[in-house]
Amino acid sequence: MTNASHQGGFAGAASGAEARSGLESESPAAADGPILSVKGLGVRYPLGKRSFWGERTYFEVLDDVSFEIARGETLGLVGESGSGKSTIGRTILRRIERTAGTITFEGRDISDLGGEPLRKLRRRMQLIFQDPYSSLNPRMNVMSIIAEPLVVHGIVGSFAEARPQVLALLDRVGMPASAAERYPHQFSGGQRQRIGIARALALKPSFIVADEPVSALDVSVRAQVVNLMQELQEELGISFLFIAHDLSVVRHISQRVAILNSGQIVEIGARDAIYERPLHPYTQTLLSAVPEPDPTIKLARQDRKRAGGPVPDATGTGCRFLGRCPLASDVCREKKPVLEPKGVDHWVACWNA
Repeated sequence: MTNASHQGGFAGAASGAEARSGLESESPAAADGPILSVKGLGVRYPLGKRSFWGERTYFEVLDDVSFEIARGETLGLVGESGSGKSTIGRTILRRIERTAGTITFEGRDISDLGGEPLRKLRRRMQLIFQDPYSSLNPRMNVMSIIAEPLVVHGIVGSFAEARPQVLALLDRVGMPASAAERYPHQFSGGQRQRIGIARALALKPSFIVADEPVSALDVSVRAQVVNLMQELQEELGISFLFIAHDLSVVRHISQRVAILNSGQIVEIGARDAIYERPLHPYTQTLLSAVPEPDPTIKLARQDRKRAGGPVPDATGTGCRFLGRCPLASDVCREKKPVLEPKGVDHWVACWNA
């Protein structure tokens, strides 16, 4: 049984038509089903051989990752640094090649798409980068930065022709028209991220991977950027994969949440189910570090945290959290857990949850 078989149904809808002006998100005629479906996704990197005649070994970055995102929905993807969060986002966008699994976008299998079809697809799928300081070309002014994808994809014939759309995009993200003639170094981090969001919106995508979009920003401006993304979702019906390690931010922006540990999704479901009733020991560990105003929930988390101590690191084919799990048993060493339903829109990969 694979993780893919455990993903429940999703609801949502979006509609629209292709246009050369305005900010409406384009949508295909068919709007049934999830906008994105990932099944059994795997990515591995080759390591060195132990000997000249030996077999090459591999590091499994992602292992059997499966989830769906509904139209107009935000799925928050949470995990520690190095858990594979950014790799998932870039693999979905076909910036990294997978070694297993399938990626279906708007009802079409894009796993092996290439050439011109892939180029056209990228108009519908965009990326908001983590670092607003390095993601903008310092030699280009804001007008050129936002207009470039419009020119490259043939939406407009020249940078001058793109000006009305660029000004409309700047206005939508809360930036003045005068910003168009300025350069990235003349803006704060929050302003740069708004410019990055405007660039991502230029091609009217239906799906955006937001890769730690507020982690490099001051706390005072994080809420402003998150609120802007929520407004854009409500207005344009865009779906987001929101990658973060800040659980408070994820709770604010996401309708559903997936917890990633060492390249595997260990828990996924509705936001309130994950935050109020976390079942996987890894999820409980992450949430125990987040301030909780509700004393009942706080006490329950503390009780689970005191349940037991860690066991030696896992080896072989067992659970990847074995080395830090207070609930570990013999079956955890022998078999990899798979996602199983634990309630309405709540799935957990743990033998002892």
